[in-house]
Amino acid sequence: MTGAPPPAARPLGVVVNPTAGKGRAVRAGAVVVDTLREAGHLVHDLSGRTADLALTRARRAVDAGAVRALVVVGGDGMVHLGAQAVAGTGVPLGVVAVGTGNDFAPTLGLPVGDVGASCRALLAALDAGERGVRAVDAAFVSGPGLVAGPDAVGGQGRWVAGAVSAGLDATVNARANAMRRPRGSSRYTIAAVREVVGYRPWSYRLTFDGLQPTGAHEHPGVGTAAGLHLRSDGDGTATWTGRAALVTAANGPRIGGGVLVAPHARVDDGYLDVVIGTDLSRPAAAAVFPSMFVGAHLRHRKVHLVRARAVTVEPGPDAWASGERPMPVAFGDGERLGALPLRVEARAGALHALVPAGPAAPSRAG
Repeated sequence: MTGAPPPAARPLGVVVNPTAGKGRAVRAGAVVVDTLREAGHLVHDLSGRTADLALTRARRAVDAGAVRALVVVGGDGMVHLGAQAVAGTGVPLGVVAVGTGNDFAPTLGLPVGDVGASCRALLAALDAGERGVRAVDAAFVSGPGLVAGPDAVGGQGRWVAGAVSAGLDATVNARANAMRRPRGSSRYTIAAVREVVGYRPWSYRLTFDGLQPTGAHEHPGVGTAAGLHLRSDGDGTATWTGRAALVTAANGPRIGGGVLVAPHARVDDGYLDVVIGTDLSRPAAAAVFPSMFVGAHLRHRKVHLVRARAVTVEPGPDAWASGERPMPVAFGDGERLGALPLRVEARAGALHALVPAGPAAPSRAG
């Protein structure tokens, strides 16, 4: 870019979430900045009083070619913010995972809850140059109901690093976000118990594009698209209409602080793992949810897996009938996205992540 400093002279941008992990991110952010500077790196703190302000500053720095990498300190909400700034640009994203929900970092083998280990991994990736940058997929979400704000990419859509939730998983996410206590990951479990009590499956229409060939994605004991009776429209496109409890389009395996919603999902295969739990009764939903922590829910006869390059999730024909509950508002990376319909598309290699070239640094839950 004309006028931009050469790569070696550009600083690292750092964004810290002031509220993540009961304030742990602020303390961690200071350690990260000091550690990077002590290692000889120029650092530009792009944090703001609000997430919107921080994203605006980060995006301007990336667009101007003013930073050679962006490091976010916090949980998956900060990964989401970072993705809005760097996805599709080639500027790498570094993650120091010290939030309440840290599902993206372990997917890449990065430390969780350990600032020292995170800094070592970050420095190792930076020292490795191109070998310390891993290209992974990101989901691009578009639709008329997306929440307006600076995190909408050019007013056209949002990037999601982990998963888009559009069913019971989304209502649980909304309830968990509204709860003040407990502050840890158990909040998601408590929210799930409360949501299951009054839930009824919603009416959906799902349109899949770029289906993975039959048999290429099957795992022993895992439900597949066969039980959904998809209607093929040709050219790798198919539709399904019916009632469902769970609708998740996953780029990575985890949501909600460790829930293995899509245990076989890979962040570098160019596909989404779309998990659909059809018309589960309340007792069945109550039984299925705990099994999601170990990925065993995919063995249930009403839980199905479809791999596709894109899926459009919209209200089904009965969604507006008398007595129907409102359709869930979709969430991505634990952040509110907006109302259906939404299209979720896997963009191969859209996100570049700073990951050590050798064995990952040891991590622990936190």
